Amino acid sequence: MGVEARFDRLIAADGTRKGDEMTKILRGTATILCIVLVLAPSALVQAEGTRESTDERPVEERLLQLAERLRLSLTVATVAIYSPTLGDVRLHAQQLVNLIEGIQGEHYVRSVQPLDEWPGMIPEVGVLALRLEAHPFEPPMRAQAANAMKNTRTLLTFALNAALPVLSERQLERATLDMLRAYAFLAAAYETRSDAATIPALGTLLRILNLDKQ
Repeated sequence: MGVEARFDRLIAADGTRKGDEMTKILRGTATILCIVLVLAPSALVQAEGTRESTDERPVEERLLQLAERLRLSLTVATVAIYSPTLGDVRLHAQQLVNLIEGIQGEHYVRSVQPLDEWPGMIPEVGVLALRLEAHPFEPPMRAQAANAMKNTRTLLTFALNAALPVLSERQLERATLDMLRAYAFLAAAYETRSDAATIPALGTLLRILNLDKQ
């Protein structure tokens, strides 16, 4: 299903096709989001700065920042999915790769970094997993926390592997489908509560530490 078809489904859930005017509005919104994501570095880099490997902030604070970056990644993937051109999809795929891999990543491109330069979600999960080993968990909670971090890393890796082919993709529809896959893995890593079964991931860890209300 192409981008046009997905717009039609969003515009008219009852299956009726709306006019081009609403489609243009939605595409215009996606374009505005594209501009915001491209301009974000100049507004935020001074506020946060580069986080070094010696970052000694509390685990709880870093987990909340990881959750914020994961929410941003979902937004980037969403904008990519509804972008009208292949170039736009590639741009946002690269932004997503930057967020996942970080500044030391093999595929990192500094010029399209959507926020400040930081280690990336996968490296951050690795650091936090080590830090959490020293956390005073009860034994059952310790096992849950370890599994949640492992699942989060795995799902982020799946999202990265889905986004990487987009960087060289030549067909808009195939690139969009790959970004849909990336979005699905990111959503699973974020683990929003729902009636459906979920894999224990970042959301489970936030609940264990009572951070899910913040």
